[in-house]
Amino acid sequence: MAEQTTTSSIDPALLPYLTTGLERAKEVFLTGPQPTFFQGQTYVSPSEQTLAALQQQEDLARAGSPLFAQGQQAYQQALGGIGQIAGGGFLQGSPYQQAAIQAATRPLQQQFAESTLPALQSAFSRAGRYGSGAQERAISQAQEATSRAIGDVATNIAYQDYARERGLQQQALGQQAALGAMAPQFYAQQFIPSQQLAQIGAQREAIAAQPLQEQMARFQFQQQLPQQQLASYLSSVYGTPLGSYGTQTTQLPQNQLMSGVAGAGLGYLGGQALGSFLGNTPFSLTSPSGYGLAGGALGGLLGFM
Repeated sequence: MAEQTTTSSIDPALLPYLTTGLERAKEVFLTGPQPTFFQGQTYVSPSEQTLAALQQQEDLARAGSPLFAQGQQAYQQALGGIGQIAGGGFLQGSPYQQAAIQAATRPLQQQFAESTLPALQSAFSRAGRYGSGAQERAISQAQEATSRAIGDVATNIAYQDYARERGLQQQALGQQAALGAMAPQFYAQQFIPSQQLAQIGAQREAIAAQPLQEQMARFQFQQQLPQQQLASYLSSVYGTPLGSYGTQTTQLPQNQLMSGVAGAGLGYLGGQALGSFLGNTPFSLTSPSGYGLAGGALGGLLGFM
């Protein structure tokens, strides 16, 4: 194996420039004027409109909306009325049922008193049987018929009123379920003022935190400045190019086949020269040809080693 030696060092032509650069880096990062944090305010103060809007929102949130109270009151009233209907509170008849029955049966009573009864009395009187048992039976039958008619009218009115109320009851049950499903919404509305107030508080806290964040940033800047400047200086030093100047030791690989052939050729020539020096003899190991062959074999063997 062949070896070559190279020595690395700073190129003398670059040395003045590198020296000047390192001195300047030391001045910039270590000994010269150091960077400073921006002296002015680094955040935007809230405008008067923003502060006024927050104050108005806070006042509304604290006062609460009367619409919420009215809506909840209407909801409770509707739920109570529908609950009364759904519970069958009016199945016994509406408050106007008796008035409706009286209005429907009044003509029947008037007809009996003003028409049927006088007609019977007049008929039996003309027949000379006024006050007889037959007259009493006839009047009794007419009264019974009128009573049945009045009873039928009252029954029909009561039945119709009951059927109508049962239909309203079924509707009220569905409405009651619908109103019950809305209860969580009314419950959630109670928290709207407090939630709005919490959002306003968060915005005020964010505004108040800006000066503190600026102070912390200034403090961290001063704390980290020495380490950052030193790291920048060392980075500048380590990044300085050295260049190559001189020699460096390296090993070069050899071709053993070519070395063997070259060694054999040199050995053959050397062997012939040795044989000529010793004298011309017939071909043998001691003749020039023999010396040449022997020298070639020895040279080729050494070339492969």
